[in-house]
Amino acid sequence: MEINLLDPALFSGGQPYDVYRWLREHDPVHWHDDPKYGPGFWALTRHADIRAVESDSETFSSEPNTVLATDTVMGDETHRHLIFSDPPHHTAHRKFLSPELGLPRVRRSHEQMTQLIDDIIDAVIERGECDLVSDISGRLASFVIADLLGLDREEALELFWAVEILTRANSRTEGPGARALQVFAEHSAQAWKKFSAADGDDTLTRIAHGEIGGVPVDEQQFAMDFHLLVNAGSDTSRNAVSTGVIALLQHPRQHRMLLDDPGLVPGAVEEILRWDPPIIYQRRTATRDTTIAGTPIAEGDKVVSFYGAGNRDPEVFEQPETFDITRNTNPHLTFGTGRHFCLGAHLARQELVLMFTALLARMPDLRLAGQPSWHELDELPAVNGPARVPVEFTPGARTQQLQGEQANAIDG
Repeated sequence: MEINLLDPALFSGGQPYDVYRWLREHDPVHWHDDPKYGPGFWALTRHADIRAVESDSETFSSEPNTVLATDTVMGDETHRHLIFSDPPHHTAHRKFLSPELGLPRVRRSHEQMTQLIDDIIDAVIERGECDLVSDISGRLASFVIADLLGLDREEALELFWAVEILTRANSRTEGPGARALQVFAEHSAQAWKKFSAADGDDTLTRIAHGEIGGVPVDEQQFAMDFHLLVNAGSDTSRNAVSTGVIALLQHPRQHRMLLDDPGLVPGAVEEILRWDPPIIYQRRTATRDTTIAGTPIAEGDKVVSFYGAGNRDPEVFEQPETFDITRNTNPHLTFGTGRHFCLGAHLARQELVLMFTALLARMPDLRLAGQPSWHELDELPAVNGPARVPVEFTPGARTQQLQGEQANAIDG
């Protein structure tokens, strides 16, 4: 098979699972030339190899970055981006940010998030149709982060545009990527001015007045953490909801099972995350000569893990090409593994469980109203998902159902 994982056409409608399958079977540690960023990288497609690399930060570094572009560098010796760092800085930095996205903090947002989801659905339920991406999943992702950070929800929509650009643009020194970074810079400067002067217990105020490894947070470090929190919580959640709905509607028996038993939603969310992960790849850089599954890796080589490939490894998942919401064990790689396991995993899982529970209850006859369309891509994106998913449903379906139940109760 001719392999070109840098061909954006491969990702124009999802991920190239047939290519992943061939690589897993024939060349699981595959050398891939990269004419743009040079000289190339090792593409990993087996679950065990991905876990091994991401669990060994001494041999496989997240510095200077975790994308293919060589010009994507953030920070200096004092200021670091959490994702683009290794211990000891990463350890102190993660400990500093963990309470903001930890399970206790996420659980406290349960009621507010439930109301937010109801409000989002209320805005479209009587129309009988909408674009799932812009009207539901995109607003969920944007507004959850806005509420978490204490930002205006309309401001979050502008930041969300920037996130969309950055996750699909490897280069951030020119073109749309540079403009998106400028948008982030403007908003983070405004946030720094507001929250560094505030006296409260909200997330951005705590960050602005905090210390990382004994070093006080200044405006530059605040900007990096602002970028991290907005970026990590927006595009990925939006894409997971969008591709999850597509998967359910393309597998009507699975959808019916959820309608009959909403208690299956948590397991369904894990299968949705496995089936079509929003993050396509993460890069590491070898710090010394080593091997992966017997393949020699030279110091300085880029090593790239493709999560969608690992998530369908038959050595780990029974019938991996089958979408099965009742899967008993599901050690998917969608949140990564090792030290860089996604800090926002608790938040993402709660968002997805609450959203799918609400969609099942209020739009039980949700269906596609046309073919989903995906973003036009110029290069391999780190994160990808549909740009538009037209759906339709019975207007006010849940309201009508409740009225019917009440009438039956009275008649009874």
